[in-house]
Amino acid sequence: MNQIFKHQILTFSFMKKIFFLLAICVLSFFYLEAQKWTPTYSNLDYVGNGNTKQMLDLYIPAGVTSATPLIIHIHGGAFMMGGKGVSEQPSFLNLFNNGYICADINYRLSGDSIWPAQIFDCKAAVRFLKAHADQYFIDTCRIGLIGESAGGHLVSMVGTSWNFPELEGLHLGNTNVSSRVQAVVDLFGPTNFLIMDGHEGIGCSSANHNAANSPESILLGCALPTCPERVASADPMAKIDLNDPYFFITCGDHDCNVAPYSSFVFDSLLTAKGLPHTYELIANQAHGGSFWHSTAQDAKYLAFFNQSLEEGCTTAIIENADQSRFNLLVYPNPAKESVTILLSEKSVFDVTIMDSLGKTVSALNDVSGSITVPCNQLSKGIYLVKAISYNQVFISKFIKE
Repeated sequence: MNQIFKHQILTFSFMKKIFFLLAICVLSFFYLEAQKWTPTYSNLDYVGNGNTKQMLDLYIPAGVTSATPLIIHIHGGAFMMGGKGVSEQPSFLNLFNNGYICADINYRLSGDSIWPAQIFDCKAAVRFLKAHADQYFIDTCRIGLIGESAGGHLVSMVGTSWNFPELEGLHLGNTNVSSRVQAVVDLFGPTNFLIMDGHEGIGCSSANHNAANSPESILLGCALPTCPERVASADPMAKIDLNDPYFFITCGDHDCNVAPYSSFVFDSLLTAKGLPHTYELIANQAHGGSFWHSTAQDAKYLAFFNQSLEEGCTTAIIENADQSRFNLLVYPNPAKESVTILLSEKSVFDVTIMDSLGKTVSALNDVSGSITVPCNQLSKGIYLVKAISYNQVFISKFIKE
């Protein structure tokens, strides 16, 4: 009797395993089928020169006949690989299934062209979609971007450099519209390339992004320490403006590819500027992987876009809204022997100069107007200048040659 009972238990246990495996197979089948969504428009040539690296796919939900919010995805791949397609479809599909028009773009890689070709292409794609908004039912006042790694860097650059003509690439067409967007999701993208080495995530070995053969150096066409001005041109933090879009920045503390410090400094600068944004550092997460497109994370991206794109365009863009351009001017930039800091004469400031590691190299209290600070003893690199009064915080940067 006991033998029969044991046999029944074993049989039941075996059947449970079979049923579980079958359930997994069925769910996997439907999941994979769900991923096989077809673009409404494939390979739209957003420049018009027939280059496959300058084309995009557009996904328009069924039944859309009026202006609808748009999410543009920019892929990662260390600026040297990857392309539009299936790599991001788990998160992308969730946005599409919740009513968003979605665009997935290609851009020229570093093996094709060096910086700023990549930002030119991304902005050209935004302008193309805006210029054809009526045809594709796009609400030009509700456009968001999402990208990870190199794509995270590019979406951040598009977000903060919308009013920098030298990074616009207007020769690529549709000059009658702006590349300005309203929301950006940056998944562990680098910011200032020179602050990556020495700030690797927990448990990571030392990286060498400053090497001449690093992805970032190849992108810029120079070893990073030898061309700080080009590094600055690719730094989204150097372009922050009070009219910039809402940001959602996320990264993992075990990231060995892009220093989490990049996102931390970005968050700090946005906070200092008083710009609304979301920042999260996820414990025990590395660079890439399924976690970043899990149901929980997808829900965060969706909630962020729903909230930040709800209002559409602001009623008026404040011209020259970045008051730091007038209350905290730093020159010459780059500097060699000394740097002059021009402050408002209406307020008294405490001024701190910090290196790229956050170490204070100079501190001045109760100053206003124009002050000159020697910098001939400073090492070459990028320095942060912070001026604080009782009700204002201004931040700027300069390069020491």
